[in-house]
Amino acid sequence: MQDKTQEKTKTQVLTREENELARRLRTADKPLTVAGTSIGRRDDPLKVTGKLKYGADYSAEGFLFGKILRSPHAHALIKSINVKKAQELEGVAAVLTAEDLPGRNGFGAIIPDQPVICGDKVRFVGDGVALVAAETETIAHQALKLIEVEYEPLPGIFDPRDAMAEDAPKIHEGGNILSDDKMVKGDVDAGFAEADVILERTYQVPFLEHAYLEPDTTMAIPQPDGVMLIEGPMQAPFTTRRNVAPVLGVPINQVRVRQIHMGGGFGGKEDSPIDLSCRAAVLAQATGRPVKITLEREEVTIQTAKRHPMIMELKVGVKKDGTLTAFQGVIYDEQGAYASLGPKIPPAGGSHVHAMVMMPGPYEIPNVKVDAYLLYTNHPYGGAMRGFGAPQVHIAHEQMMDELAAELGITAVDIREKNAFRLGSQTATGQVLSQSVGLRETLESCADRFKWDERLAATGWVDQAHTKRRGVGVAMGWYRTSIGTNGDGCGAAVHLHEDGSVLLYSGITEMGQGAFTVLPQICAEELGIMPEDVRLVKPDTDLVPESGPTVGSRSTTLMGNAIILAARQVKESLMDTASMMLMVPTERLDAKGRKIYDRENPDKSLDFAAVAARAMAAGKRMIGQGWWTPPVPSLDGHTGQGSPYHVYTYSTHMVQVVVDVETGEVELEDYVAAFDVGKAINPKALEGQIEGGVAMGLGYALMEEVVLVEGVTQNPSLQGYLVPTMLDVPDIQPVILEVTNELGPYGAKGIGEMPNIPATPAIINAIAQASNGRVRRLPADPERIFWAIKEAGGPPQD
Repeated sequence: MQDKTQEKTKTQVLTREENELARRLRTADKPLTVAGTSIGRRDDPLKVTGKLKYGADYSAEGFLFGKILRSPHAHALIKSINVKKAQELEGVAAVLTAEDLPGRNGFGAIIPDQPVICGDKVRFVGDGVALVAAETETIAHQALKLIEVEYEPLPGIFDPRDAMAEDAPKIHEGGNILSDDKMVKGDVDAGFAEADVILERTYQVPFLEHAYLEPDTTMAIPQPDGVMLIEGPMQAPFTTRRNVAPVLGVPINQVRVRQIHMGGGFGGKEDSPIDLSCRAAVLAQATGRPVKITLEREEVTIQTAKRHPMIMELKVGVKKDGTLTAFQGVIYDEQGAYASLGPKIPPAGGSHVHAMVMMPGPYEIPNVKVDAYLLYTNHPYGGAMRGFGAPQVHIAHEQMMDELAAELGITAVDIREKNAFRLGSQTATGQVLSQSVGLRETLESCADRFKWDERLAATGWVDQAHTKRRGVGVAMGWYRTSIGTNGDGCGAAVHLHEDGSVLLYSGITEMGQGAFTVLPQICAEELGIMPEDVRLVKPDTDLVPESGPTVGSRSTTLMGNAIILAARQVKESLMDTASMMLMVPTERLDAKGRKIYDRENPDKSLDFAAVAARAMAAGKRMIGQGWWTPPVPSLDGHTGQGSPYHVYTYSTHMVQVVVDVETGEVELEDYVAAFDVGKAINPKALEGQIEGGVAMGLGYALMEEVVLVEGVTQNPSLQGYLVPTMLDVPDIQPVILEVTNELGPYGAKGIGEMPNIPATPAIINAIAQASNGRVRRLPADPERIFWAIKEAGGPPQD
């Protein structure tokens, strides 16, 4: 790892609040002993021995099994529904329709526009029209077949551009345009007038399935005191609670939500647990018995949120020397049937607005105009998936950068080096990047490790028969830390016991990213103890402070800051106590390695546990509470100008491929990915994030697509929905750079989503460089690559 902090550059402080945040988080200038080390993940032993319990491992004894009757139509009115035969089936405990619901008939992470049970209309194939609870899954399935529904089919909309037509069928009463957003900087007409070269291109990406290994499952368990307990794998327990309460018609404090271990999420289990929890809860309330709903794999694909498909139109102007002069873009962002996590949460929350902000890329462009439309269709709905709108637009702007470079006769690296963000750059929203900008360092380090110049010179045919060509590709990326809403805060509580052990209360969930290891590392670092001294209490809305969702690459940064602030309250009690015991002023004391010692005389020390016991006996504060909110975001609703996110992570990827120009098959030979992460709290875990993210980007590039025909999913199982295997993934060399984030715990910033964002365009660019085949509609499967080569007039003839 390399520390690339711009040490000699004075950081521009934009607001008094930002200055205060930095002051509160400032740490002593001393080496870290726990944070920054590669300790093993705490859940690894349980996972590799098979002892970790996932949703399917929980006993269903005493539970009813819930099932959902789904619409076979993409768009239809419900004329009548008859459930009598299903109710009379032996073993059926409840059959519910819309009129049976106790409270609000709607749920959603942002807008509650999706019915718990559809009463008058269905909007996609898979919409729920009735719920069944039965003693066995077999009986529940039999009951579904006995429910009689009469539909009146309506015309469907399956292309987001068609949704904008004045005479288009209305999917929702308010119309089909869920959001119409704009970003305007400078004068694009003047910018194009300055350009020597102007290119216009259209890029298109499909629906993607998260393909997490663990299908969704939820348990709703009525408690003796009237509280409804919800348990399941989820990324957003507090959002789930916020939806279940009004659906049941009860106050929020009558719903308790506990996360159980999650077998993958990638954003998908931010809102799918809302769906299942609301439905399981109404069945449990109606029967007075615990209910478990578990989706089958095909149901996961049909019912749950997907990565948004987009059609992206770009027009970009550039001077002969490679300087970008103007960028104009249009996004047709397909939301599907329901709002999910697409629409704006002011000022800059929601996947759609984030995609708009990211669209021009991490480049200095003086003149920008983006029109972004979020549109309802009769497809499954788009939600969060690793990158939250950023992967799609990176696929567009990173391909355009390569196409511009080819038109100018310069290299793909040269054009990026010419325009990439640096300290003090102004983004397309007008935000001045005043700290932690390591994008150029990632380009330099990646090119050095990859040996870009040598490999570029060596590209060409790899066989005498001239059937296979080698090529290289590059892509850069940027991604936010935090979610850009006014309420984006995290709370933590630290409880110190008299033996020196600690309980850490956090609402951030674990889904494989390592949060349950990294967060105790931060707590242990701040208190001066070891990670094994800290036990993290799993997320439980009755026990842990509000933490928001585990999304937006916010966990380490926002929650880490909250933990530091909470730990310092406890540490103050310890230092006061140790000062009296050692007769040393508190400002000379420090804690490290389970010792509290005098910095001027380190031999003068006390065991951490002994000081904790004395503090407890003296009635000192042993509980700390921390709350951290990023600087207030801003984004003008008319111009898209402002500072939407307080800091960004940056990355450059380079890849070498071999393309069979006769079949379109692709082999990835080597891969280097460089990241500016601020500070690596656990480098080993970080490398795992990088490797997994690149694998996901590979799938997006070459094979993954939810195929839909007239709203019907054609490949709902993993037999038809292809994902990369170990045989597809090349050796991945991570390069970790540390450009300190002044507003992060020990300088850290988010990393969870960044690894997969540049991966897809880097691979697509490498394919084009090798074969001349530029695939602008993903995935770049062998057939599309084959025809792209044909359309280009064949492969290079050198």
